[in-house]
Amino acid sequence: MESKEGELVSPTMPVRAVTQSRFRTKRRDGEARWKLLLLGVIGVILLVWEAVVTWLELIPAVFLPPPSAVGPAFVELVLRDDFWSAFAYSLQNLAIGVVFAVVVGVVVGLAVGWFPVLRFTVAPFLWLFYSTPKVALAPLIILILGLGNESKIALVFLLAVFPILLNTMEGALTVNRSLVNAGRVFGANGVSLGVKVLIPGTLPFSLIGIQRGAALGFTGAVLGEFLGGAGGLGHLLERATFDFKMDEAIAIVIVMVIIANLTLTLIGILRRRFAPWYDDKTTVSAG
Repeated sequence: MESKEGELVSPTMPVRAVTQSRFRTKRRDGEARWKLLLLGVIGVILLVWEAVVTWLELIPAVFLPPPSAVGPAFVELVLRDDFWSAFAYSLQNLAIGVVFAVVVGVVVGLAVGWFPVLRFTVAPFLWLFYSTPKVALAPLIILILGLGNESKIALVFLLAVFPILLNTMEGALTVNRSLVNAGRVFGANGVSLGVKVLIPGTLPFSLIGIQRGAALGFTGAVLGEFLGGAGGLGHLLERATFDFKMDEAIAIVIVMVIIANLTLTLIGILRRRFAPWYDDKTTVSAG
C-alpha cells in the first residue's frame, strides 16, 4: 500500500508510526529548503559586502577588508603553526569548563527542581546570579586566578553553568507526576526513581541548556584570552587587531563562529540521539 507522499505503508503499521514518519519526511524536506535559503542569503551578503568595499568604495578596505581579501587571509591563518596551538589551547579550556558546568548544572538543577525546600530557598539566588553580568566579573576573576588556564576555565564555567542548571531545573518541574507515581508503584524509589523517571524526563531540557551553555562558555574562553594571557584564539585576535591586520582578525572571528556552530550542531545530534521522543513530540506539534 502506498501513501499520498509516496511512502510504502503496511496495512498493519500503527497510525501514529505512519504519522510520525510523514512528519519526519516533511521536516527533512523543510530543513533542506531552509538550508538552501540560508546559503543564498550568505551569498547575497558576501556579494553586497564585496560591492560596498571594492566596487563602490563606500567603506575603506583598511577598516573592513572585502571577502576577496579575507578568504586568502583565512587560508594563510589555518596553515600557521601558532594558529593550531592557539586553537588547541582554546578548545582545551572550553572542554574542561563545559564538563565541570555540565556536572554541576545537571546535579544542582535536578536537586533544586525536585525538592521543594531547595526550590524555594536556593532557586531565587540562582536566578539572581544568572542575571548578574558575567562580563563585569571577568577582570576580577583574572586578578584572583591569574593569567593562566585557571581563569579561562573559570570564565567558561561561570557562563556555561547557569543555562544548564536552570534548564535542568525547569525540566525537573515538568516531569509528569503520573510517571513518578507509576514508578513508585513498580518499586522505584530514591536513586532508582531518579535514574528511571527523573533523568529521562529532564534530559531534553538539559541538552538544550548544554547547547546554550557551550556557546556562552566559548565566549567566556575567548573573553579571558582577550583580557589577559598569551595563548588561545582570543589572544590571536587581540594581536591581529593591535597590528591592524583586519583581514586576519575577521578570519579569526570566522573560525570562532565555525567552532561555536559545530559545537551546537554536535550537541543537537546528541539530543536527537538520546532524546528522540522529545524531538518527535515537537515535530508532531509543529506539524
